[in-house]
Amino acid sequence: MPRIKEQALKAELAKRGFESVSIKRELPGGRIQVEANKLHPVHVEAGESIYAPVPVSLSVELDARGRVKSITGDTPTAAAVTDAARYIKTLRDSRQLTSTGEQQSAAGVIERDDQGRRVLRRKRFSIS
Repeated sequence: MPRIKEQALKAELAKRGFESVSIKRELPGGRIQVEANKLHPVHVEAGESIYAPVPVSLSVELDARGRVKSITGDTPTAAAVTDAARYIKTLRDSRQLTSTGEQQSAAGVIERDDQGRRVLRRKRFSIS
């Protein structure tokens, strides 16, 4: 896939909520296999969900002009969502999770995005 088309596809997928997009291969029929992260609500406790980047494997169909025609497989698996919930709980239990405005020395921070959602963002890695 030419680099300019790859960049356009990544930008188009970003508009649809996908992050860390990696194009794996082109498939027959104008489809492209993609690995990405999708912000997905994770219920870790009573109250408001935390949106975490959860890995997904998807197939994108492009039209003749290279625009996204359809996306399939963009829903995270139950196991991936469970892993994200476990990760958030582990960060909380080890006091490695903060909210925006608090001391930023933690591995993760919860911040509000443009849509007002609480989103988990990884800030740094810590080896304990």
